[in-house]
Amino acid sequence: MKPDQPHLSPCRNLHPSPQVSISLKSWFFLRQAWSIEIGSGRSRIIQLCSPTLPGRLLGIECMRGIMNRYWKYELPVIAFLLTVPIVLFAVMNYDINPAFFLAPVIALIMLTHYSKVWALFFASALCGAASILLANHIAPDGELLRHFLALILLMFAPSFIFLGQYLSGRHTIQKVIFWLSVFSAIFIVAITARILILDQPVRVYVGPLGLAVMNAEFFGLPVFATFGVLSLTDLFCIQAVILCGAVFGSVANSLCRWMFIVAFGCAIFLVLGSDSRSAQMLIAWIVGSVIFFGWRHPAMRRLAAYMLLAAIFAGALTYARGMNENRMAASIKELGGFTGTPKKSGESVEVLRAQADAFATGRIELAIAGVNEVIKSPLIGNGFSSYGRYDGPGASKILSANTSTHVYYLTLIWKGGIIFFIPFLAMLLLNLVQAWRARAHTLPTPERFFTWSAVLMTFGPMAFAWDILIVPSAGALAFFLFGSLSGHFKRPA
Repeated sequence: MKPDQPHLSPCRNLHPSPQVSISLKSWFFLRQAWSIEIGSGRSRIIQLCSPTLPGRLLGIECMRGIMNRYWKYELPVIAFLLTVPIVLFAVMNYDINPAFFLAPVIALIMLTHYSKVWALFFASALCGAASILLANHIAPDGELLRHFLALILLMFAPSFIFLGQYLSGRHTIQKVIFWLSVFSAIFIVAITARILILDQPVRVYVGPLGLAVMNAEFFGLPVFATFGVLSLTDLFCIQAVILCGAVFGSVANSLCRWMFIVAFGCAIFLVLGSDSRSAQMLIAWIVGSVIFFGWRHPAMRRLAAYMLLAAIFAGALTYARGMNENRMAASIKELGGFTGTPKKSGESVEVLRAQADAFATGRIELAIAGVNEVIKSPLIGNGFSSYGRYDGPGASKILSANTSTHVYYLTLIWKGGIIFFIPFLAMLLLNLVQAWRARAHTLPTPERFFTWSAVLMTFGPMAFAWDILIVPSAGALAFFLFGSLSGHFKRPA
């Protein structure tokens, strides 16, 4: 607290400030008075008097005080909403999962905790809205509302940075990772048990086109983001890393630790069974993190061995259930069998590109088309639309069926242009710098190590293979972890 800023209690009468102030009388709840004190370059809302309970509930600071005092179970509740993405209902044909119920909490946190990251987040949203309006002026398509909804959805997951920062100041990192691991374990084990009991495949194909879907249900309830497989398998990868932190951590007892090891093996089983090649490659990152941590800490090598045995057992179980011939092996075999001829080098390049695009499930075509559209409209992008905004109809089938480039950072500049991408990237970099500096205030625990591992995995290889950070399940969890690293975790008593 700065010396020139007095302590402000949310629910007590304060003397008027000598600075310039504007008082507004409440007409709905009588005897409610407010003052907007202008000073130090920004406005602050100060509650002067609130003798009635409804009037107190109107105060933002008072609401924060009530939440701080009476919300005793905030951590397990938030952990459940973040790690159990079941489908509750649909709004405008979009599935709603429990993480959406945290939106009011995040809004309250953003209103009561100002920071430079918050300013860049708000600037990104404004620049995104400007991109939409400018693109609509240049090439109107009659879907202005849909474009604004796309902007809101893209900014929803990054808002969980502020939830992570908030909880980091109220709880230790050990407790945060423990509760995330508890509900992640329940979620993963329940999905795996159903598949094994019913002897069903992890990856199934539905519809006349044979579209891939993750075979996942949570006690009979549908799971969010099963279509396309990758969004859910990436969530399993993040949860697997979180489980590693709880296994090596100090909060879990022996029973919980063994439950986390079993859940870790189940997560590896689901990722292998999903037949998602990019997610399967992330297993090397996860196992490598376990090996590296065990190598650096000899006292943890026995637990590391148990984790590796769980992963090996998951691979053996996957092989025994008929996954010996998967898409990864077939794709590598197909690419390895290609040989170009010197006489037709141009044709060879085209064939190799087609095979590589098939290996990447159309990602190369999406990325090339996205880069070309960015070159055509670098400043404002496509106004959060899809392919062919300025070219009109005539796009290929794969372009028409996709609304993203499958590369997260390319999607940001492709949708919002430079005016949106620069403040958004600055927000990410600033939070990264704050997270790195916060290491001095956080104990070097296993939970911190694997939280960093999960964040680097998600914002690194995972984000370059899929727009996972837009998905309001895995993306929300990743930004929550990212924000928690930039806060100053409460030290254990």
